[in-house]
Formats: sequence, structure tokens, C-alpha cells
Amino acid sequence: MGNQADKIRVSAGEDLLAFIPHMVGYWPKHSIVCIGMSGKRLRATMRLDLPPDHGPDARHFATVAASQLASDSEADGCLIAIFGRDDWADPENFPQAETFLALRKAFAEEGLPVRDAWYVGDEHWRSLECTDAACCPWPGKNNASIKESFVNTEFIFRGSMVRESPKEQIQERISVKDKAFAAAVVAAGNDVRKPLAEFGSGEKQMAANLGAWDFSLARWPATPDADMAAFLIASLADTTVRDTVIVALASTADHAFTGAAAMGLLEADTNPVLVPRNWYGGSQSAECTVAIEGYSETRYLRACRDFGNILVGEIDDGDSRIVGPDWNRLDRAQPLLEFLAAASSGADKCPVLCVLGWIQWCKGRGTWAGEYFQLCQEFQPGYRLAHLLDQLLAVGHIAACAKDQRTAWHGLREETADDQAA
Repeated sequence: MGNQADKIRVSAGEDLLAFIPHMVGYWPKHSIVCIGMSGKRLRATMRLDLPPDHGPDARHFATVAASQLASDSEADGCLIAIFGRDDWADPENFPQAETFLALRKAFAEEGLPVRDAWYVGDEHWRSLECTDAACCPWPGKNNASIKESFVNTEFIFRGSMVRESPKEQIQERISVKDKAFAAAVVAAGNDVRKPLAEFGSGEKQMAANLGAWDFSLARWPATPDADMAAFLIASLADTTVRDTVIVALASTADHAFTGAAAMGLLEADTNPVLVPRNWYGGSQSAECTVAIEGYSETRYLRACRDFGNILVGEIDDGDSRIVGPDWNRLDRAQPLLEFLAAASSGADKCPVLCVLGWIQWCKGRGTWAGEYFQLCQEFQPGYRLAHLLDQLLAVGHIAACAKDQRTAWHGLREETADDQAA
């Protein structure tokens, strides 16, 4: 939680429960939140969707949760908060009993014993370690005590806000706000949409595509005009271009271009190369030209391995190099992609949402990633990459780059939590 001066002491149950929504960024609903501990210090925060009451897979759910939190080698214990569907009113009928018992066992087996746990209902919360009605009367303390706690007040004083759910925030970010601009983007796309979808992975065309993305990324927060926005959106219709753009946003355009060449993804150009209208008079600027990083075998092998590893969130390329996403570039790319999503509609919006979901997946923010992947498939049912990544989330798979401190994203405080949806 930062340096000593920035620490906030958490002592009572309501303090810890107030800490959670500020770390996750919103009030968890129907969720289980697990927090790793190292001594008395709080470590990674992980949110998971609440499994069905008395579900048959409690053991599997718990095993996945424990293995993910155990990836933090410094953790030696954990805390659990269950945000239920209703208040726990009947002392003899705890709706998540099987899940909680499975969690305790799984975390203990990973060397992370549960040190404390709470149940939070619609209106009341209570400790799971105390069932003495004289000490903790049913149905528990009012949830208002969480909002009135010292920790919540301190976070608000420091500028941290508890926001809407990820789904609501995403809808706000990607909804069309400037209808005239969005219409201009659609019109500009008519000239490039079909040829880029069919011939986008030609070698010279790929260089032009990556150059346009690199140019737009370098200029951000200056927004692209309608022609450039239409070109960027249309380029993602070719899945090879989309994958290469992902790698370029997470590394460099030249490295991604070299990797695509090394993997045999580039084709011969059969059409005239397209570039965005008004972009340096319709031709590439010398400073934005994308090229192979030298034709040595070593460069090709490295670029090839890096391309595959970056795309699937892995970091071990076999020669003792640690290669993870360039978070400075991706932190600029995310609002650019949100701008493009808000300037598009229908199927054109789908690949943009998929790339946004991929960024969230690499950050370890599974709930956000899942919302993007599901929304992507609403615009284009069966969109393969979104479906595959959503399936990985469903089985609790976290991108390796999100679990390694050397490659993990270290962003704003309210967005640092591991936020996995199982």
C-alpha cells in the first residue's frame, strides 16, 4: 500500500471491509474477495464471482482460488469476505457453508491459512469466526458501519472513490457520445473496410497498419480524425493484423512486425497499399515507417517467441529474458481504444472491445476482461479470440504476466487489485 507515510491501518472488521471496494474499485456484489497477507501486511486482492448456493464444484472453485493467491510467494495467510445474495438471517443455515469450508481447506493446503473471514449481505455483515449471539447478535452489524468506518473516510479524503460496477463503467466508456463524429467514421470506413479485411496482412500493408497505430499512439491524447479512426478500426477486421497490433501496443511496432514475419504471418501484397487520408499527405512519414529489426536469425527467433508469449500473456521465452507488456504503451493505448470503441458501432466495435479485454486480462482484472469479452460477442456472436479468452477466465486461468511482480501492471491504487472472475 505504498510507503510508510501512505499506509492505512486496518484493525476492525468494518475497516477491512471498507478497504475492499476501494481496492477493487467498486462495491462487490455476489462475490468472494480473498486478500493475501504477509505477516500483518495486506497483499494481493482477488475477487471471484460467488458460486451457486450448495454448488457441486465447491472444491474445484476453492482449489482455483487458493492456487491463484498462492502465486504471491510472500503471502503466508489470507482473509476472506463473502458478499452474499441476501443477509445471513438463520444461524443454522449458512448459504455458502460448503464453499467456505472448501476455501479454508484449500488455502491451508497452499500454506495460506485463513486468519479471518466475514459475510456481507444486503444490509448486514458479520464475522464468520464468531457465531455467539451474545457477542455478535443476528443478523449482524448494519452495512452503514462500513461506510462510516475510519478506513473508508481516509480513502475518500485521499481521493479514492468507489464507483459503479465494471459493466456500468464499460458501457459509459464505449457508448457513442458524438453521433456526428461516429457517423463520419462510419462513412470514412466505407473506402477501407473491405480491402483491409481481405488484404490487411500483406507485408507492406501490415507496415502501414502498424505505422498508423504507432502514429496515433504517439500523438495521444490528441484524438485521431475520422479518417484515421476509421482506418484503425477497419484494420482490426483482419485477425492477423489484430494480433500483430496487440503485440505492437505491448512492445514496439518494429518488434511486432519482425515477430509476424518470423512466424510466417505476412503475405505478399496483391493490392495497392492503403493509408489513412490526410496522413502526411497520404503517405507514411519516415519517422513512422515500420521495418524488420534486422534479418539475423537471433532477432527472428526472439521476435517469434516474444510475439507468441505476449499474445498469450506468458513471460518465459526460454533464454533467461523476462519479456512482459510495456505498460507505459498499453496505458496510453487503453484510452485510445476506448475512444475508437465510442466512435464505432455494430460488428466494427467487436475487435476493439476484444483488444480492450485482452489488456484487462493481462492486468489480471478478470471481471473487467470478462465484461469486455462478453460484450464483444454480443456485437459479433462467436468472435473466436474473445470466446477463447473468456473460456480461460471461466476456468480461473490468469495471464502469467499478471502474476509475476517483474511484469505485472502497477497502476492506479483503485485498479491494482487482482480481480478474477471464476
